[in-house]
Amino acid sequence: MASRSDIQPDSDGWRRLSYTCRCGWIDWGHAVPRGPRKLKSQIDTERTDWPELGQLNVALNGAPAYIVNYGQEMATAKGAIRFSTTRHWVVRKGLSLEARRSVALGIFLNASYEFERLQGTFPFTLVSGGRSSFSIEDLVSNLVGFYSAFNDISQARMRLICGEVSVGESFRIWDEHLANGLAALRNRTLTPTKFACPECDATQSDAGFPSLFGSISAAAPGVLWVRVKHRFIDGRLVNAGRAIQVSSDGDVSARTR
Repeated sequence: MASRSDIQPDSDGWRRLSYTCRCGWIDWGHAVPRGPRKLKSQIDTERTDWPELGQLNVALNGAPAYIVNYGQEMATAKGAIRFSTTRHWVVRKGLSLEARRSVALGIFLNASYEFERLQGTFPFTLVSGGRSSFSIEDLVSNLVGFYSAFNDISQARMRLICGEVSVGESFRIWDEHLANGLAALRNRTLTPTKFACPECDATQSDAGFPSLFGSISAAAPGVLWVRVKHRFIDGRLVNAGRAIQVSSDGDVSARTR
């Protein structure tokens, strides 16, 4: 979880945490596109990054499908304790580019909400301390990372799109509104939490949330994709190389023909 000290640039000038006029607080450590790129690669190629799963004959509601291996994770500062929400998802083959992007966003948001929810439950609170579940910057920062990956936009450009303010202004907003830190406030939506910002008033003619972040509609689960129940496909089915049928609610079974 980001803290006040993360506002200060590091020795290379990189700022992990900053206030932005159009996107609110952004944790640029969460907004990195590495995780979404892993998801994008699997959906673009219709192939999981677990080789043994790529050999399976999979169907979703009777239609040809493939498995996606994706989730989010966090660890303590020294990596002594780590937790992950990685699980299996099943996606129909042969989708258009628009449908693939919609599926990707649907999976990404489902994983993001699961991750935030679990951060507030035991034993995951051993890592999170129970403080960072749905803190005000989390979901919007994740969304910025997703669009960065799927539109190949650099983080430097994303900072401009969101309207990053100066270091001094970020500190001022923190000190005036966040005496108890980011986690003292919760946001379970994809709409940024905004604060009064004279620097934004002076520099931004449009302080609305960028339309870029609404340009993809997330596909609902059940038809084009589902999350597998019980997190992973049974290893016995995988090892046996059985053809697999997955239902619209995520139940997995061996196909009889």
